[in-house]
Amino acid sequence: MKRLRLGVLLVVLSWLPIAQLVISVASHNGTLTSDESADRVRLVIWGVQILVGLVGVWLAGRPAVEIVRSAGWKRAPANLWRLFRGREAPPPRP
Repeated sequence: MKRLRLGVLLVVLSWLPIAQLVISVASHNGTLTSDESADRVRLVIWGVQILVGLVGVWLAGRPAVEIVRSAGWKRAPANLWRLFRGREAPPPRP
């Protein structure tokens, strides 16, 4: 279940405002001097974050699909949460 945890972590990382933090720190240090260079930095970081988020969805998607197939949609959220916390695998659907 390391895939599920890593996938969720990557999705969460892809939503953090890293671009704004980097631009803020760089502008205080004098590294970024124009809005154009800040926009370029922002677009590069956002592009990397989108890729990280997609990799996270890909990693977490496979265990989620297996859980839904075995236990059904109705029990999927509870089973995924149990699996994420490190408990036993969910029981199959009757």
